[in-house]
Amino acid sequence: MSDSNTFSRAKRPAMIAGLLIAIILVANWLYKRSYTIYLDDAHIASNIVSLSSRVPGWIVEMPASGGQTVSKDTLLIQMDSRQTELSLKTIELKIANQQLAIERARAKLQLVGSNVDNQYAASVAAVERSQATLKKAASVVTAAESNFERSKSMWQKKLISAQVWEDAQLEHSKSRHAYDEAEAQLHELESAMSQAKAALQEREIQTKTLGILERELELLHVEKHDTEIALSDRKIFSPLETAVIDKTFVHAGEFMPAGRRLLMLHDPNDIWIKANIKETQVRHVSVGDKAMVSVDAYPDRSFSAVVERIDHATSSQFALLPNPNPSGNFTKVTQRLSLRLAIEQQDDLLKPGMMVEVEIDTRDE
Repeated sequence: MSDSNTFSRAKRPAMIAGLLIAIILVANWLYKRSYTIYLDDAHIASNIVSLSSRVPGWIVEMPASGGQTVSKDTLLIQMDSRQTELSLKTIELKIANQQLAIERARAKLQLVGSNVDNQYAASVAAVERSQATLKKAASVVTAAESNFERSKSMWQKKLISAQVWEDAQLEHSKSRHAYDEAEAQLHELESAMSQAKAALQEREIQTKTLGILERELELLHVEKHDTEIALSDRKIFSPLETAVIDKTFVHAGEFMPAGRRLLMLHDPNDIWIKANIKETQVRHVSVGDKAMVSVDAYPDRSFSAVVERIDHATSSQFALLPNPNPSGNFTKVTQRLSLRLAIEQQDDLLKPGMMVEVEIDTRDE
């Protein structure tokens, strides 16, 4: 009996110690539960980029394949570009011919001369002066003819001397000669003015022709640029600095219509956690709260995250098919809001779609 009592007294400290440890563990668990929110409706998310083509065509080469990591501007798909290249070559030849036509038009315009305006203005002024001279010569002729007729009558009546009669004849002859010279000069100047006017009109025609050729050249350059864009669309490159090809939907040799989805890829470093939290818990969570993340694929590792965004509407508000209640019966269901948590990639382990569990520490720091 004494041995049994001795054994019971020996076990009592161990039992008390075990009980204290259990109490401490339960208290610690309860304390942790008081400031920690556990979320199991969560997964790794990323921007999945879906690549398509603006133009239809045959696929001749696909250097990249699913699961491959590529860098920015890596060729992913090569389409048949022979017809587009021929179109571009044709446009380049048209541009060369148009440039030659413009050079010829400029040469013709230069031959016409840049001082045509001054020449035409000078010829007009010369014609006006010549017209004034001719008018003056005509008045002199009229006066000389009148004097000639009067002197002739008086000569026949022997009222004037022979010298006076001869002077009248000479004056009449000189006036007629001066008039004829003035008239001939006027015709010559009018001819020069007509030539200057024709040159002026020719310059206007050549200027308009040059303008038309230059606008046509601009249109050809626009057409060339459009064809170059169409040619560049025949090659599809990676738009991301670093990307992982998730899935391809076409193969070399297939004809691809415009707009068809070709492949999907994502940036492995541009990831985050998307989690759904109950509306009854959201009041305890704030942007900036730290969290520990466990990934189902790596149960022996933990990752750090930070609450980055809390949605302002529940997920049910974005449902494609609303849930009407025509019968009037109502069942209250706790709604969920979406959280976004920032997380850093580690050794390319985290992949979009992986399920995770999140423990958010809601204590104020």
